[in-house]
Amino acid sequence: MGRLTLVDGRVLDYQVRQSARAKYMRMNLSADKGLVVTQPVGVGEQQLRDWIHGKLDWITDNLPKVERYTAPLMDAPALPEYLEFPVTGERFRLVYTPTSRHNIAADIGDDGTLTLSGAVGNPEHCRYVLREWTKNYARYHLGQMLQQLATQTGLGYVSYSVKGQETRWGSCSTRGNINLNYKLVLLPVEWVRYTLIHELCHTVEMNHSTRFWALVAKFAPDYKAIHAQMKGAMQYLPDWTKGG
Repeated sequence: MGRLTLVDGRVLDYQVRQSARAKYMRMNLSADKGLVVTQPVGVGEQQLRDWIHGKLDWITDNLPKVERYTAPLMDAPALPEYLEFPVTGERFRLVYTPTSRHNIAADIGDDGTLTLSGAVGNPEHCRYVLREWTKNYARYHLGQMLQQLATQTGLGYVSYSVKGQETRWGSCSTRGNINLNYKLVLLPVEWVRYTLIHELCHTVEMNHSTRFWALVAKFAPDYKAIHAQMKGAMQYLPDWTKGG
């Protein structure tokens, strides 16, 4: 994350996305993500900053085109007042504070309040930030839970990642890499535990054979009831989770 002072005195934050595939530095300015700069391998921090500052006129000229799309979306679902995570027992009160920023920052206060500040007049932009914040939250807490269960069950894995799948709660590759849906943190703890055990068992049995389900039952004896309860659960998630 960086910060620019534009030629007209306004302050604009930007994100840096490192890329092993990119051959050149480039930037993209949009209403939902703000200013995103791509940094290729081999380009140093000072070189990148100098290049970005050389684009100040371009950024200033193109900001008005983006600002047209930051008006409130009248038909959009209401933004949530709280975020609740059964997997950790934490509940955060949400506060939306409009400022002159052209993107949105999310900050946790000492009292547990999660404040979104900046261009909060765009509900879809707010929902995007909430999704990204929750992904980071899930990456940490689901990772901890996965490691604990791996230790308890003796089932190992190579790596894990957190994504925003639309139809799956998790998956496991033949190499032992586990993908988890960040939305799991919004589900009951037992459902999350079952999902993680399910994927850990796939590191041994890459199928849904009798042997696989027997292994699942060893660590989650009530898996059949939970499996049935989770069918269709995706459609009951909060509206703000629906999107990229």
